[in-house]
Amino acid sequence: MEYTQLGRTGLTVSRAGFGGGGIGQVWGPTNEQEAIAAVHRALELGITFFDVAPSYGDGKAEEALGKALAGRTEPVVVATKVRLRAEEMDDVAGAVRRSVAASLRRLRRDSVDVLHVHNRFTARRGEAPDSLSADDALGPALAAYRDVQQAGLTRFIGLSAMDHHVPTMRRILESDEYDTVLAYYNLLNRTAQEPPPPGADLFDNGQIIPLAKSLNMGVIGIRSHAAGALTDALDRPPRPNDSLMRKDLASARQLGFLRQGPVRTLSQAAMVFCLMNPDIHTTVPGVKNRAEAAEIAGCVDLGPIPAEALARLRELYENDFRG
Repeated sequence: MEYTQLGRTGLTVSRAGFGGGGIGQVWGPTNEQEAIAAVHRALELGITFFDVAPSYGDGKAEEALGKALAGRTEPVVVATKVRLRAEEMDDVAGAVRRSVAASLRRLRRDSVDVLHVHNRFTARRGEAPDSLSADDALGPALAAYRDVQQAGLTRFIGLSAMDHHVPTMRRILESDEYDTVLAYYNLLNRTAQEPPPPGADLFDNGQIIPLAKSLNMGVIGIRSHAAGALTDALDRPPRPNDSLMRKDLASARQLGFLRQGPVRTLSQAAMVFCLMNPDIHTTVPGVKNRAEAAEIAGCVDLGPIPAEALARLRELYENDFRG
């Protein structure tokens, strides 16, 4: 395993991290026993960063992680989140305290290392379900997060940056109030790192990775496997009317050339691609079983994607995977 510092937090994290959506039973079938075994396997293989949220399986991910870490002595870094509901905006401080207290009970911990805002960010509050504006994130939400930080319940605070309004997200980042950011980045969408190709049908994630790097924030890569599209076989039925999944699955079918040398699966290629970005400190695929934990950890030793394959990938990407 390789390790690095999570930006200015100084926390040491494994380059391959562990996303909690899988053990929260969000990404395909599993059970608590297998989820706990997956965490144990990850620990054995040197994974030290675990990212969960109350919304992952209605607390199942936090509960499984808490049980799995009980009695273990390995040094770990644990991150969780708070998602504020629209009806809680009249008492943001109380809502954050209650959410953190419930998370800590499930995690069986006195504190977490990082606490992320799990709402979407839009130009105005409520433009999307439970979305926050920049004024919310830099006003009552920030004050509430600082309160729990000062109470010793989290060491650092951060932001989840997915499906956000780019000017709003950049304004929040540029405030330099938050320590870490969860950035959407994968083989099919690099826009958190670079501008989208002209004419591409991509959600633009606003090149927030270079901005976060300039601020010495910790960068955590999310959706490395495009919600399962970047695997050899999607292990659950796609949600109805999920146009992004349909598009991603069609694009992924063109990436068979990435399976070469030690890279045997598309899942491995997806992880290796993310590990090749030095601006991402750790990447957290949703892991739900021991086999996935082993595959993800092993990607650190596979080496980079060859130059000729990267050139072909770039050509496909620039053409929006249209053949």
